[in-house]
Amino acid sequence: MSNQVRLPGPFGLCMPGTDIGKLSPSALRGMADSLFSHRILVLPGQELTSDDYVRFGRLWGDPVLLIDQKSRLGSHPEIIVQSNATRVAPAIRNVAAHWHCDSSYEEIPATITMLYGEKAPLLGGETLFCDLVGAYDALPLDLRDRIDGLSLRHAVGAARAADDEYLIPFDTVPQEVRKGVTIPDPVVHPLVRTHPVTGRKGLYGLGGTPFAVVGMAEQEGAALIADLKRHATQPRFVQSYKLMPNDILIWDNFSVMHRATMIKYSDEPAEARLNYRISLKGLPKFLS
Repeated sequence: MSNQVRLPGPFGLCMPGTDIGKLSPSALRGMADSLFSHRILVLPGQELTSDDYVRFGRLWGDPVLLIDQKSRLGSHPEIIVQSNATRVAPAIRNVAAHWHCDSSYEEIPATITMLYGEKAPLLGGETLFCDLVGAYDALPLDLRDRIDGLSLRHAVGAARAADDEYLIPFDTVPQEVRKGVTIPDPVVHPLVRTHPVTGRKGLYGLGGTPFAVVGMAEQEGAALIADLKRHATQPRFVQSYKLMPNDILIWDNFSVMHRATMIKYSDEPAEARLNYRISLKGLPKFLS
């Protein structure tokens, strides 16, 4: 196993010197232990083809096909292209600049997400993460007792954005941009989720998609979601990482929420950001 270096900040681990093409089963299991212990994992210095990347991704679960077909890489639909080029329609720019858990609008949400970096701007382009397990542990015991067993209703872009977030309601997106987008019906997920590997409890899905607490009046439910999100996104629970070229950044969707930071859309080389996302359902196959 390669070196392991703690990231500056409250959580996260970097593993320089890792060659993802030469990982033994025991090394993969060690990598999973590191991910689930440290929430996010950075593997710098990778040089991957799309085939390499998809092969690595499939070790960790079953790929999620993004509901927006236009954002999938044509030759490899498991890969989602994320770019700040000016060709991106203005109506959907900075679409991820709010707290969320990937695919929480689906019945079976993503367990793990990874990004592979190709281009990074000289300034900006960071991704923020908040520790949902640490945030749950820090709640007063009576509040934990109150929310254990509650469930939230989720739908695409249905959450209420906080003042510092940018959230695009789907019904405001122009019709021509909506083409090729399949919107699933609303789903229900537990507010407090027990991690399928570690067994630890954590808050789940407080941003982007939740619009109601099951069995609770609308305003009361909205206030509870907002209060918990404010709690979970306090600086003491937040980590920042800037994806650089040839980095793989992996995170545990059942332990963190994340958000992009606002970025300028430009074709200037010094301002370009380009990365490739794969989200996975289920658990890593090498753990079975």
